[in-house]
Amino acid sequence: MNKKFYALMLLALPFTAFSQARTLNQAKTNGTNWSSTSTWSLGRLPASGDSIVIPSGYTVWLDISASLNNVYINIGGTLEVDKNSVLTLDIASAIMIQSGGLLSTTHPSATEIITIGGVKKYSGNTDVTISGFGYASGSTGTSPAGFSSTPMTLPVTYVSFTAVRNAGDVTLDWTTATETNNSHFEVERSLDGSDWTTIGTVAAGTGARENSYHFTDAMASGTEIWYRLRQVDLDGQAQCSHIVLVAGATTAKTTVVATGKTINVLFAQPVSGPVTARLIALNGQVLQQETFEQAAGTLSLGASRVPNGVYVVYLSDGKGWSMARKILL
Repeated sequence: MNKKFYALMLLALPFTAFSQARTLNQAKTNGTNWSSTSTWSLGRLPASGDSIVIPSGYTVWLDISASLNNVYINIGGTLEVDKNSVLTLDIASAIMIQSGGLLSTTHPSATEIITIGGVKKYSGNTDVTISGFGYASGSTGTSPAGFSSTPMTLPVTYVSFTAVRNAGDVTLDWTTATETNNSHFEVERSLDGSDWTTIGTVAAGTGARENSYHFTDAMASGTEIWYRLRQVDLDGQAQCSHIVLVAGATTAKTTVVATGKTINVLFAQPVSGPVTARLIALNGQVLQQETFEQAAGTLSLGASRVPNGVYVVYLSDGKGWSMARKILL
């Protein structure tokens, strides 16, 4: 087994010039138009460089003609292409239809078109409805065979990823079963589960064998910390691992309980100053935020518009105290 050891010094290794980060812009309302800013989590229309996600159970109507570069569209729900709507993507873009997802139109004609790199991948009058799994990129065919149904091989298959606090440091360990065209890993850290900072780079191992990696964050704060791995391919494309959360070195005893769609935070002792509460999805998206002037007794955070699932409640006073708890709504 190949094992590599790295420690974070005062200066993090430089961010690689060829990595391509995409900004997550996810549909947050169901049955609304692509052209509506309220449809999207960022409060703006999808733009070049975005990772555009339509979650399972959501439908978005493509009601405009748009031209985008370097985007990744992930359809877990339904993307419904309206008449006279065209989505023009460059060769660096790709579309993934997850199992259970749909790309379709209710008015089949030649006016519903999606192209990648100038090649027609979807035409309403011939493709009508494409169900997942399906994948289209510059390397797939032309409509009506613009989407491949062959599942992609992920560049890295993780066996495990853990982070453990050890005195003033946090040690991260991860193991991969396979690696294909893997350039390196970027270790990312967050203090709120939303804003991420690259704190170091770890070179890739040998793809034909199991690899184990070890990284030490010698500048970890005493509060709760979030970590994830950003795996970068040889061509600069990148994917993020799941997120791991490390508890704070000293955290006031606080209980978080969900009753229906109401989240109650019970403080065993008061926290000085205002406290900001955030409801965060597991992908790091902040779904709701509220600031309470007094943090004592019980605080309640309503989440009636959030679908059922697992989320994280993150609390912070902005002065060094913070905590995070997973909840099931």
